[in-house]
Amino acid sequence: MYSVTEEKQIFDVIIVGQGIAGTLLHDQLTARGKSVLVIDNHFKSNSSLVAAGMFNPIVFKRLNKSWKADTLLPKANEIYSSMQEKLGKQILFPLDIIRVFANHEQQNDWYARSGEVGYTNYLTNKSVGDLTNNNIDVSFGYGVLKEGGWVNLDVMLNEYRSKLKDANQLLEEAFDYNQLVIKENKLLYKEIKAQSIIFCEGNLVRNNPWFNHLPFTLTKGELLTIRIGNLDTDKILNKGFFVLPVGNNIYKVGATYNWKDKTDTPTEEAKEELLKKLQSLLDHPFELIGHQAGVRPTTKDRRPIIGTHPKHQNLHVFNGLGTKGVMIAPYFVDQFCDFLEGKSQLDKEVDLNRFNL
Repeated sequence: MYSVTEEKQIFDVIIVGQGIAGTLLHDQLTARGKSVLVIDNHFKSNSSLVAAGMFNPIVFKRLNKSWKADTLLPKANEIYSSMQEKLGKQILFPLDIIRVFANHEQQNDWYARSGEVGYTNYLTNKSVGDLTNNNIDVSFGYGVLKEGGWVNLDVMLNEYRSKLKDANQLLEEAFDYNQLVIKENKLLYKEIKAQSIIFCEGNLVRNNPWFNHLPFTLTKGELLTIRIGNLDTDKILNKGFFVLPVGNNIYKVGATYNWKDKTDTPTEEAKEELLKKLQSLLDHPFELIGHQAGVRPTTKDRRPIIGTHPKHQNLHVFNGLGTKGVMIAPYFVDQFCDFLEGKSQLDKEVDLNRFNL
């Protein structure tokens, strides 16, 4: 773990926050020859630490492809495959998603969409066995989504954190904004010198004096962890909520959305909501073994906010990934690193300059 008393105190970049964005940025920047220090205190409401880590190229509500899905998904698979090789542990789990229909209208919409150009690679009507005999309620049928899956963020973030400590590139503390001295060509944070800083601090952006003016919306999400001994499926189930198999008869169930409560405390209300939904889909005894809550930084236009401070060219932000963060982050981390090196411009849909504030 980094100590400010050590002789080497000069870095090219400081990254504040070690969630999905901060981790992937550190990996990409160091691969490009930059010296990078991460400052992170492992705060418990970090949405990356409690997220299920799912990726899905389709928005089920309207059966449209997710924004830039055809571009984002290949890059995500590439980056997470590379990351698991570096870590020596599997983190990428491609899994089909079984979309359980709630009515005949959803069934008809699926059949129609699955034959359209651009959707045949994702939506199918294939059978995955007799789900009824597995006590899964598929009264209105189901469709199968290909190219979905999940990333084990718990393993990725914690294993990468260990590597940061071993490389002496992690300062474990809450970032103190009052300690940052901004000069034209350099920054000083306590005794640490750097050329630039990137804030990837999730919902803590609300406390950031340089970027808290941006229109982030904080959304609380809650997730259950359950054990089911006799559910015979290796697929993700979805019926307006998800049941994600993570191995050893353990499943993640989620997620809720609350735009009013900004705390990271799990609630009975959300637990009961998820348990009620679960029981409407599965007729299986289960054991509740975990309940987590986190606060997601989202945006009204459902696009990340990435870019450079208008007055301080060495201050940057990479935030607002929202519920699609696992799929969005790899592509835009790569683009952002190119942007920092002057090789390309940011996509206008994510550039913070789209807000005239």
